[in-house]
Amino acid sequence: MSERMLIPILIILYMNSLFIPVYGHTTIGRLNGYPPYYRSNDHELNPTNSFGAAHVPGPLGHVWPGSGYHSPFQNFEEPLQVAGNSYSPVGAILTSTPRQDNVGDLIFAINFSQPRAYVTKDNPKPTFKYNNITLYIPAPIVDKHGRLSQDGFEPAGGINWVGGDTSNIITTLTADYGRIFVGKTDLNDPFAPGWWVIRIIPSGNGIVFTPERNWGEWYYIRINQLRAPDIAGRYIFKIFLGDSYPVKGQASPLIWTAMPVENWPVLLVKGEVDPAIIYGTVKYGEGAGPDLYGKPVKLPGRVRAVGVACDPLTGRPTGRAVEARGYFNASAEGHYEVEGLAPGIYDIYASAAGLPERKVAGNIQVRRGQSLSLDIQLDPGPQVKGEVHSKSCWGPIPWRGELPITIVIYDSDNYVEENVVCQSPINLTHAPYSSYVSGNTVFGTAGLAAPNSPKMVAFPWEGPISYYPYTVPAPFNDPFGVYNGVGPAQVWWVNPTGSLDPMTGLGSDSSTFRFQFGAQRYYGAPKHFSGMIPQVFGTWIDGLEPGTYFVRAYVNGYVQTDISGSRFKDYHFTVEPHTLNVEFFIDLYVSGTLNLTVHFHDGPSGMQTQPVGGPDPGRFLIAEALDYRGSLAAFNFTYVTAQSTSAVITLNGLGMAGVIPPPDPRSGVKYSLYRYRGLRDYGIHPGTYFIHIYMRGYIQASAPEFSLSGLDQPTAASISNCGASTLVSTHMVRGGGINVTVYSVDWQDPSAQLNWRWRDTPAYILVYDMATRTFIDVIYFWTQAGGWSLPKADSDYSTLPHHDWRIKYGSKASMLVTNGSTVLERLGPDLPNIPSPYPTQAMVSTVFMQSSTHIGFLYSSLSYRGLNYKSSVAIYPGQYAVTCWTYGYVQDGVVRLGDLGRCGVAVGLGMVGDSSIKLINGVEFSISIIFRSEGLPTSLPSNMSMRIRVYDERDMLVAAASTSIDIGMVDESSSFGFFADGKKICDAGCTKPPIPAGTLKVEYKGLAGLFGYVDPIAGTEAVRRMTLFSADSGVWGGSAAPISGAYNGGWQIIVEMVPWYNQDSFYPPPAGLLQGEVHQTRFKPILPYNHLGPFELREALRLPNVKLGGRISATVTLDMRGLITGRTFFNNMLGDQRSLSWATLTFVGPTRQVTYSLDGFYEAYLPRGAYTVTVSEPGMKTQNLSITITDGGVASLNIYLKTSGLPIPEYQDAERILALTSAILTFELILYKRRPKRIRMDGPTESAGS
Repeated sequence: MSERMLIPILIILYMNSLFIPVYGHTTIGRLNGYPPYYRSNDHELNPTNSFGAAHVPGPLGHVWPGSGYHSPFQNFEEPLQVAGNSYSPVGAILTSTPRQDNVGDLIFAINFSQPRAYVTKDNPKPTFKYNNITLYIPAPIVDKHGRLSQDGFEPAGGINWVGGDTSNIITTLTADYGRIFVGKTDLNDPFAPGWWVIRIIPSGNGIVFTPERNWGEWYYIRINQLRAPDIAGRYIFKIFLGDSYPVKGQASPLIWTAMPVENWPVLLVKGEVDPAIIYGTVKYGEGAGPDLYGKPVKLPGRVRAVGVACDPLTGRPTGRAVEARGYFNASAEGHYEVEGLAPGIYDIYASAAGLPERKVAGNIQVRRGQSLSLDIQLDPGPQVKGEVHSKSCWGPIPWRGELPITIVIYDSDNYVEENVVCQSPINLTHAPYSSYVSGNTVFGTAGLAAPNSPKMVAFPWEGPISYYPYTVPAPFNDPFGVYNGVGPAQVWWVNPTGSLDPMTGLGSDSSTFRFQFGAQRYYGAPKHFSGMIPQVFGTWIDGLEPGTYFVRAYVNGYVQTDISGSRFKDYHFTVEPHTLNVEFFIDLYVSGTLNLTVHFHDGPSGMQTQPVGGPDPGRFLIAEALDYRGSLAAFNFTYVTAQSTSAVITLNGLGMAGVIPPPDPRSGVKYSLYRYRGLRDYGIHPGTYFIHIYMRGYIQASAPEFSLSGLDQPTAASISNCGASTLVSTHMVRGGGINVTVYSVDWQDPSAQLNWRWRDTPAYILVYDMATRTFIDVIYFWTQAGGWSLPKADSDYSTLPHHDWRIKYGSKASMLVTNGSTVLERLGPDLPNIPSPYPTQAMVSTVFMQSSTHIGFLYSSLSYRGLNYKSSVAIYPGQYAVTCWTYGYVQDGVVRLGDLGRCGVAVGLGMVGDSSIKLINGVEFSISIIFRSEGLPTSLPSNMSMRIRVYDERDMLVAAASTSIDIGMVDESSSFGFFADGKKICDAGCTKPPIPAGTLKVEYKGLAGLFGYVDPIAGTEAVRRMTLFSADSGVWGGSAAPISGAYNGGWQIIVEMVPWYNQDSFYPPPAGLLQGEVHQTRFKPILPYNHLGPFELREALRLPNVKLGGRISATVTLDMRGLITGRTFFNNMLGDQRSLSWATLTFVGPTRQVTYSLDGFYEAYLPRGAYTVTVSEPGMKTQNLSITITDGGVASLNIYLKTSGLPIPEYQDAERILALTSAILTFELILYKRRPKRIRMDGPTESAGS
């Protein structure tokens, strides 16, 4: 058969949507370990569902590809893929390999399942609303040995998520990239350690599901160009709404404030075109107690299949290393599924929490489509018990207070975090991230303030039997279970008035703390904290294998040393192959304490102290003690009131920092630094330390003259051990201040004042050190009602502040004066915890926000000092520059962020310098956009977001707006902003529509610069906009007066549109869903991974120069591209048709574009012209086709790929392949080598499909 005969038939027709209605949609569901399905609520047709023929009620997650994925134990729907029959999963993508990346797009969607389940007599029409979404995506983690301890997805093509690049994320929630954040969680994240985290704050009305729309809203997030994992298996995506996580499975009373875990989406990643599955039950082995032997484990765990791939046809090894993993939670009762295995020969490894990993089977050969049942037995690891004693130089002493304690087990005597094997439980969801309490971690004078008390924490046991009294009666759920618990129930606090628990003998008495990891012959000390388990929280999945381990106990104010307090003492234990129990004792010695008195002075001479003063009620004082190596040895902070002339702060090591006085919601909280900086609670060793102190407006100084040379000189102090107290006094002198007045003027010389052009636009006044060009501060002002606020322009006046300032803001409002950054007072040590309105169904946590933003001075010392220990919250004597950034205005000498301009001011200690800034009204654009198809006027086919950018001839973005963020948002009744056929559009997002379908003309009025704007390629700017300032600006034009920065060139306009929704429905989505956002800059026009949108600007529109204060109008014509769409299929080993996901379609013609299929569907917008289409997929024969695209036309091309019969390639060894294949395969190999080349983005050219 010739290659030409393999080309499918081309059919041209019109299609309304890419996606067919969702059915057969599989989510995590509820894993229960009961055959035949081993789960419920995972699929609409599962007969064991708790809520009928549907998913559980509540928000419901989808992922494409993957919406067609089915559990391998379903036999209630076609196509069959029942384990034991023909396993042939749909909705799967292929793994990557070390030599070949498998790349494609993911689209996530959210709708609402069974909303009528929430209807009550009192609330017949419930509305559900969420103000943010956090999406966790599995990411690869490489351990210290270079092994892949966890696999996941990665952005490809140079997209830097670690650096905050959000350019490949497009969503219907917002077109404002200042609301989209991306990053990677740390390894102590409570939900998904080491995963990618995407957080989106919606524009518009937020994520809502309303009875007026029959709760039919859908929301979409498209993530382009992701690399598939190397390890096969079923991957889950964790979705949290409204900063809330569920605390139970979906059952009455129903959860609605969070997405139920059962409704999280899943995606299967397979190692071959026709994969296999291994499944079975993990049971207790002979090492368990006799009452457990042979019973299914009720613990979370993992099964790994590690081996070498085999040729799918011949069964002979190919040499490609392959691996697949399956994870199970405690409720699965040991049932595991390792899906997506490439045909191969495998060794099987298994582990569970406290049951160490071991090889349970070897040389197991699985063939394509095979379902292999394999039950596994595991033995508990060792129980680890210990005692910690409170001591001084004279022997045992009572604990010095009620304090949290942490026990950490390391696999090395190098006590760094990468060597941590296991640690006692820490509350990782709520500040201050210390040992668990019932209530809040609020302290009084003698420990935790009533009614707050230490909370008992246990391993989340769901065992088949009772293993200690607290688990009686059945079903033997430990009532104190917490996801990161390690053993039987106990508190993790020391207490001088405490007593040991009467049932377990664990906890604290007056001078001893007893702890236990594991329970002998039930489960051992756990290991390997992982978020891959299908549940809300990360948890342990392994146990201690034979080896030597080291232990440290961490308590604030104590050191783990010999009696001298200066020589560290190791405590270690060894686990042998059959060790059941380990016991040891640890001595902690109480360390010394430094009581520091700080005196505040107004001027550089004299010793008289003066009150700190306002305008606010007080400010934070931070103290650090550094050892001779410059390492942080002690930290604390306190709050100094405006009336204070001095302050006292105690340093005794790390942890227990604070407190803040009422009425702050964080009042009484003492903070550990571990979750913020990785520094565990500890004491301070005897020795000499250098004390640095920081407070807004003040500089540490040496008495009595406070000369410039005496500034920033740390105070040296010697600290003894065994509870000795050292008294030290030091001084701070008031630094300089800067008072700023900002004027709105015209461009003439001399200038004349004009009222502000724009009402209620923020003015960001920045202060720079002229000598170092270092950014110092953005000026806020204080009001009694609003706290620290940014000044805003008022079009009734021409200055900031204006003469009615204190009439408007109150008699105690400050002017625009700074004596140092207000960041400490504005943000505090950390965000306050948010009360959970429905704690029985879901808890609210700030972790979701803080994983991206790290708001608060506890996260980094750089929030209050530089690397040279110089304060960043005070103004030193010297020369300073002030600049002002606000929408529609420019400043003489200031073109780019960081320019110093011409407004300077000199300040000295205790002095306030005055400075004034004149802002000039910039250029203003009015832009009209019309739409054409085939040269004729047309209207928009769907609701679309719009982004307008204006670049100057230096390729500098000077003005921009999107339908989600623009000047029109400030006053929705104003005549500025987007207008669609005369109707104003602003703050578009979610259900608040962007440019509606049917629009013929869009106008933008008053585009005069950047207003709160973050470009898609500048995701890192989003954090700065949220925490510091937005670089709002105007547009420079020409000037007859000599103004530095005047611009005499022209401008170019770029307009992009992205389809969001069809005109009257949220589902199915429109053609080209979220395709667009391809422009990077004027000179670098393409972000190829985001795909072309429906309209193109065929002729560059260049505008001539106008003078400052001038206005210019332009009309932009957008022409509609053609659309190609269709299906991609292949036949599995049995000849059954399957949809093909992540097939690569490359279009080469007037442009080169690449798209990927999703659950068998694909689509692409293309400029008119003739194209060659290459369709490739590893393991498939590449197809080469031809097609012609017309303006506004829609072409449909269904593609049927045939399997190549060759294994997924890893090594380019043609001779070996020939030796292992039949004559038929030889012929197919010839065709394979004749296929066209494909250029890899990160390596050499390889044949398509290689």
